Amino acid sequence: METKKHIRDLIPALLVVGLVVAMGLKLGLQESELLFRAQEQSLFLPTRLFYETSCIYPGGTLTWMAAFLTQFFFHPALGVSLLCLAWLAICALTAWLWRLRGPWVLLTALLPLALLAIITQTGYWIYLMKLQGHLWVPTLGVLLALVLQIPASYVRGWWRMVYIALVGIAGYPLMGAWSFLALALLATREYPDSRRSQAIAYVALALALLVFVPQVCYQWGYTQVQHNLVYRAALPSYQFGATDCSEFRLPFYALAVAFGLITLSRWQQKVSDRLTWVLGIACLVAAIMGVRSRWYRDTNFRKEVKMVNCIERLDWEGVLRTMKDNTMGEPMPPTRLMVMEKNLALFRLGRAGDEMFHYPEGAEQYCVCGRHHIYQTKADGLDTLIHLPVDKTISHPVTPTRITHVGGKLMYYFLGKEQFCYRWCMEDGVEFGWSVNVLKYMVKTSLVTHDWEVARKYLNLLKKTRYHKEWARHYEQFLHHPELMAEDPEFLPIIPMSQFPDRLDGDMTLMEMYLLKTFSSGHGADRYYQEATLICSIIMKDIELFWPRFRQYVNMHQRDEGFRVPTHYQEAAYLYSMLEPNRPSEMWPGMTNAEAAQRIPFDANVKQRYQDFMNFNTQCGSMTEEQKKRAFYPQFGDTFYYFYFLVRNQKTN
Repeated sequence: METKKHIRDLIPALLVVGLVVAMGLKLGLQESELLFRAQEQSLFLPTRLFYETSCIYPGGTLTWMAAFLTQFFFHPALGVSLLCLAWLAICALTAWLWRLRGPWVLLTALLPLALLAIITQTGYWIYLMKLQGHLWVPTLGVLLALVLQIPASYVRGWWRMVYIALVGIAGYPLMGAWSFLALALLATREYPDSRRSQAIAYVALALALLVFVPQVCYQWGYTQVQHNLVYRAALPSYQFGATDCSEFRLPFYALAVAFGLITLSRWQQKVSDRLTWVLGIACLVAAIMGVRSRWYRDTNFRKEVKMVNCIERLDWEGVLRTMKDNTMGEPMPPTRLMVMEKNLALFRLGRAGDEMFHYPEGAEQYCVCGRHHIYQTKADGLDTLIHLPVDKTISHPVTPTRITHVGGKLMYYFLGKEQFCYRWCMEDGVEFGWSVNVLKYMVKTSLVTHDWEVARKYLNLLKKTRYHKEWARHYEQFLHHPELMAEDPEFLPIIPMSQFPDRLDGDMTLMEMYLLKTFSSGHGADRYYQEATLICSIIMKDIELFWPRFRQYVNMHQRDEGFRVPTHYQEAAYLYSMLEPNRPSEMWPGMTNAEAAQRIPFDANVKQRYQDFMNFNTQCGSMTEEQKKRAFYPQFGDTFYYFYFLVRNQKTN
């Protein structure tokens, strides 16, 4: 009987362990790209200066520790394993400190579930969060608050007030607002076992410390912190511009409720085991449903993160596979950054002219306040993704951010606008904190612009990191042997693209429009650069800009063995010839466009699809433009004709 009782008592603990392991597996398998990106957006240096810099803000030691642990997400499985160990430690400490027995142990799993929700709701905040190590900070804050309860278990009477005072005074500089959690637990954890006068004194002292310690610290040492934020030090801020995404604080409220339920369980030790099991399982089910509802499921975000990771590995085929991947969540129109990254990948593979319009077009806005759109359309009995939704549901307010924050550095770097890349690295470093990602782009742009000493400075910093030493050594070779850059597969196409004329201009944070206008109006003798100008003139739908660049493209390549003009370039030339048949030809002086079109060797398929497009347009004459978009897409969605006539109002951001 005694053995059976021990086994029965172990079941709740085993369930908690199993649940934490399952949480870790789901997080690691579903969000590995996000976790890898998290360590790229963070930075940890094992230097005294780095620690001292962290400590100029309240809670600096906590964020320093969080930044240290974040770097292990370089290997997502390792980072998640450490996270699970921390969650199991939280559960074990909670059960021991509150002396939970039997089914009451199930309540400890509410804490890691709330902490998981804080991580999985992150989404685009990974680019906007100013708190270093923000994925780890809540877990460490809770763990340290529990660790500080251990000495209190051995301190009785009024000596506990001395300990509470020490935690309140020393905890705020070290832990920021998480010291308030430690104070609250110290004041209330053993309330049933304390005399009434002592219990009131504990609570009063904790409240006094909570109110006055941040104010005193602000006046004496933390004046660089905004006064209205002193009570939120080391807490993630979900303020974006003028918008306060308050729903992101729900997991923190759930964390407080979980501690409240655990504390209340001290008064309910005589409840029957059956009822305790029912209450415990009901709480867990509710918490799991809460985590599910807060899990950021924006398909575009998942794709963008994966596409960025692929580009930085020079895995161009991986970018295209991700763009077409329909297994990553609900189908949605792509963002402009996804379209740009897709075009960049095709450009680097030499296939933009044949495949640029074989992918969905769109201009979906970013949403930092959760999943906001669900799109599904049907055409000819097949589920088809197009650039405008038939069904749209909004569950959170849409708060767009600039693509310059998400992919500006990447696009500017790979398209040769190195000074703009460096500019956005500097702005993001100052605004959101220095990160591995920022330092890497500062290194690479400095190498392209031959700012050797600047590159050396940032390489020396990266060589001090745990997981980016080899990356730094690889790029350090170009400092000593710059001639190797002309043979490197990454730098080879970038160097000729960077030969822009000197001029003072700016992008006004409208990255895509700036790049389109710059390239479409540019001139160059390099093949990479010249084709980029042709592609941009096609996307701009500018006939005046197109013809000179098309003529130059043909002249530069016509002597190549086996040369043929790519399909989309032919489609643009044929369409413009048909739109302005009587205009003097840019290709054949002395002829009209209609006459020149008879001389240019267009593929038969290009001409036939144009005729089919126009015939189908005649058949659909009574349709609205919105209806035509859906009707034309299955047959003509992969042509420039569809893009020119039916893809409109693609707002860049």
